[in-house]
Amino acid sequence: MAILMKSPTRNLLLFCVLLGVSKLALALPEDAGVSHALAVARAARVSDLRYQLSFTLKEHAQFVDGNEVLTFVSATAGDLPIDYRDGELRSATLNGQPVPTAEQNGHLELPVVAGRNTVTLAFRSNAAAAGKAITRYEDKDDGSEYFYTLFVPMDASMAFPCFDQPDLKGRFTLELEHPAGWTAIGNSAPVSASGTETKFAETRPISTYLFAFAAGPFAAIQAKSVGEPAIYVRKSQLARATQEAPQVQQMVKRGVAYLSNYFAQPFPFPKYDLVLIPGFPFGGMEHAGATFLNEDGVLFRSTPTASDYFHRNILVLHETCHQWFGDLVTMRWFDDLWLKEGFAQYMAYKALAELEPASNPWKHFYDDIKPLAYGIDETQGTTPISQHILNLKDAKSAYGAIVYQKAPAVLKQLNFFLSDKAFRNGLRIYLQQHAYANAEWADLIHAFETASDQLGHHQDVQGWAAAWILRRGMPQVEVSWSCRQGRIAELTLHQQDVLKDGYVWPISLELFAVEHGAAKPMMMRVDWHEANHVVNDAIGQACPAYVFANYNDEAYGRFLLDPVSETAMKPFVPASDALLHSMLWGALWENARLARSAPRSFVDLALSNLPKDEQADEALVRIQGARMATALHSYMPAAAREALTPRVEAEFADGMLHNPKLDLRVVNFRAFTGIAETPAALGQMKDLLSGKLAVPDMKLKPLDRWNLVGHLIAMGDPEAQQLYAEEKSRDQSGEGQKYAYAVAAGSPSAAVKAKYFDEYLHSQTIQEDWITQSLQPFNAWNQSAVTAPYLLQALNELPEVKQHRKIFFLGAWLGAFINGQDTLQSCVDAQTVVHEWLADKTIDPDLRLKVLEYSDALDKTVRIRERFDK
Repeated sequence: MAILMKSPTRNLLLFCVLLGVSKLALALPEDAGVSHALAVARAARVSDLRYQLSFTLKEHAQFVDGNEVLTFVSATAGDLPIDYRDGELRSATLNGQPVPTAEQNGHLELPVVAGRNTVTLAFRSNAAAAGKAITRYEDKDDGSEYFYTLFVPMDASMAFPCFDQPDLKGRFTLELEHPAGWTAIGNSAPVSASGTETKFAETRPISTYLFAFAAGPFAAIQAKSVGEPAIYVRKSQLARATQEAPQVQQMVKRGVAYLSNYFAQPFPFPKYDLVLIPGFPFGGMEHAGATFLNEDGVLFRSTPTASDYFHRNILVLHETCHQWFGDLVTMRWFDDLWLKEGFAQYMAYKALAELEPASNPWKHFYDDIKPLAYGIDETQGTTPISQHILNLKDAKSAYGAIVYQKAPAVLKQLNFFLSDKAFRNGLRIYLQQHAYANAEWADLIHAFETASDQLGHHQDVQGWAAAWILRRGMPQVEVSWSCRQGRIAELTLHQQDVLKDGYVWPISLELFAVEHGAAKPMMMRVDWHEANHVVNDAIGQACPAYVFANYNDEAYGRFLLDPVSETAMKPFVPASDALLHSMLWGALWENARLARSAPRSFVDLALSNLPKDEQADEALVRIQGARMATALHSYMPAAAREALTPRVEAEFADGMLHNPKLDLRVVNFRAFTGIAETPAALGQMKDLLSGKLAVPDMKLKPLDRWNLVGHLIAMGDPEAQQLYAEEKSRDQSGEGQKYAYAVAAGSPSAAVKAKYFDEYLHSQTIQEDWITQSLQPFNAWNQSAVTAPYLLQALNELPEVKQHRKIFFLGAWLGAFINGQDTLQSCVDAQTVVHEWLADKTIDPDLRLKVLEYSDALDKTVRIRERFDK
C-alpha cells in the first residue's frame, strides 16, 4: 500500500501521533463521534483489518442480532478505542480473554497487544423505518418487508463494532440469516445461498462506509450480456422495472467500458449490482460492487421527458464512476469528500458527452450544476472545497452544493486550464498510485503536476489549487468595453470577490463577442489572474452587439452582462447555440436576483421568448417556468403578481395543450401545475383530474394527479378536500399513501400545521422520505400567515435534525422553513427571526454556516422587494 504524504501539516500531526503511540495507549475519547486526531492516531497504528460479520434478519423486528470476528495488526501494545453506538454489546473477547462491554461516547476500549489481535463480539443493533443505519421498509403494496444498510459517513458503527473511518480499509466476509424466500445482496458475490442463509465472498479492501447489504423478497433482472449489472427491485415493482432495466443496464455497461479505458484501470471489483431502494434518502450510494439507487430515480412516477432520461443516465454514471473515485481510491478524511463526489459528478457528464453527445451534456451541466454551485458560493455559509472537519459527527454537513456542484464545476475549469490529455493522464497516475488505498487532495494535485510536466508544458497547478480548493467563494466577472469608428477601442475583464474577502482568482475562459448580423462571432481564450485585465487581442475587432465572458462555460464565477449587452437581449435573446442561449438567460436572471433589474421585466422577456416550436429546448422551458414561479411568488407584491399571473397561466396552458412535441407539453403541464392561481386556471386543473381536459398523448400518472390535488389544496380551492378524498380512495398503493401524506401538509389550516409539525419532531414510524416530501407543501408560498410561527421552532430543532436525520435532510428542512414567505413583511419578519437566532454565540458553528447558506435567498428576496415593491 503506497501512501504519499505531501502535506507538511499532516506530517507534523503524524509525528505527534507517533509520539503518543509510544506511550502505548489511546485514551477513550471524551466526545462522541470520531475525531480527526483519533483517526490519525489509529491509522498510524492499525493495519491488515479483516471483518467476519454475521447478521440475523427477522421480519418486523426492531433490532438485528450480529456476531463479529475482527482481526488486525497493531503496531504497539496498549489501549485502543473501537467504535460502536446505538446498540447493545452482549459479549466481547480480545485474544481469547473477556473484555468489558461498557462503551463510552460510542467507543469500546481494547487493551491490544503488539502484532495480530483477534476480537470476537456479539451485539444487537437497532433497525427502524428511519433514523437508523439499518432501515426496515414495509412495502404497502403487498406487505413485504425489506432491509437495507446506509452507513455514510460514520454510521457503520451503529450497525457493528468497527474502526469507522475511511482510511482504515478492511476486507469483509458476510453471512446473513434471513426469512425463507428472501434474496440477499452484498458487496461481493454469494458463495453459498440456502433458503434462509446467504454467505458472501471476502471483499477487496474497502472503507467501513462502503460495506453494505440489502435483503428481502427482491426480484432480480439479470444481465442480458457480459458487462451489464444485475438489477434488484422489490417484487411489487418488477413489471415496471422490467421495462426500464435494459436501458439502465446498457448505460452502465457503456459507462464501465468508457471509464475503464479513460482511467486505464479495469473495473475495480469482481462484480457489480444495482439495487433499487424505495424511499432512499438520496439519489444513490456507491457501495463497492453494489450500488443502491433511489427507486424513483430509475422508475419514473410521471411521464418522463428527455431531461428525465438524461438525469437518470447521469445518476447511474455518477455512481458507477464512484467504483474508481471513492471505492478504489478513497479520500483519507472527509475534508476531501470532493475527491469522490466532485469527480464522480464531473466524469459522469464527461462520459455522457462521449457516449451520447446529442443529449448536449455540457448544456445540462450548466443548467443543473452551475446555479446550485453559485447559489451557495455567494453566501456567507459557503466553505472551501477542501473542508475542515474536526469530527465525523459533523461530516454530514459537508454534503451539499460545494462537493456536488462547485467541485465538478471547478474541475471543468481545471480540465480547460491543463488540456484534455494532461487532465486524463493525471487521473491515471492518481488511480495507479493509490489503488485500494487512500489519498488526499495534495496527492491529486501532485499527479496533475506530474502529468503536465511529462507533456512538456509545466503548469502552476499548486497555485491554481491554492486558489480554487483552499479558498471559499468565487469571483464576479464583468466586462467593460467601448468602440470607436466601428471597432473595439477598449475591452477589459474585471473580477471582484463576491464575499469581499479580497481574493483574486486565476481564471481561464473563452471570450465571446458578436456584431450585428455577423455570420461568425469573435472568440478568444484568455488566461488571467489580475483584478483588471485588458484584452489587447480584442482591440481593433469589429464592434459587437454584445459581449459574454464565459463562452462554452469553461470558467467558474458569476458572469454578468454589461448594460449594453443586456439591452441587446431585448426583446429577443439570441440563440446562436443551445449552451450560449441558456447561459445568456442565466446572466439575465442573475441581474434580476441581484436587484439590478426588475423581476417583472424578466418575466415579460421570458414570456415573449418562451420556446414554442417542435425544436424548442425542453430543459429551458422547465428552467424558465421555475424562474417565473420564483419571480411571481417571492419577488413580486400581490398586486403585480395578480396582474401578470393570467398571462403566465395562459402561456403554459397553451403549451401543454398545443405544443407539437410531447416533451414540451409535459414540461408546460408541470409549470402550469405550479403556477395556476386564478379560478379559471384552477378550474382547468380540476378538468384535467376529471378527464374533461387532457394533455394530448400524455396519460396522467399517479404522481401527476397528486401534484394537481396538492396544488389545489395549497391554493385553498373549495373542492380540494373532496378531490383529495377521491384520489386517496382511487390510489391506495404504497406510493399513493406517501403522496397523500405529503400533499395534505399543504392545507392552509393551523390545526393541520400543528399536527404535522408535531409528527416531524416526535413520530418514530413515519419514514423520512415521507417527511421530506411534505416539507414544501407544509411551507407553501402563500401560507406564511400560518407557517411563520414554526420558523423559530424549526431553527431550534436543528441539533436534533443534524444528529438523527440522513444526509441532505437538514438542507431540505432549512430551505422549506426559511424561504416559505410571500409578502415583504413576512420576509422581513422571517429575516429578523433568523438574524436573532444567529446572534446566539453558543450555536454549533457547523449549523451556523448552514443557516447562513439557506437564509441568503431570504436576504436577496428582501432586497429585491424593498427596491421593486411599488
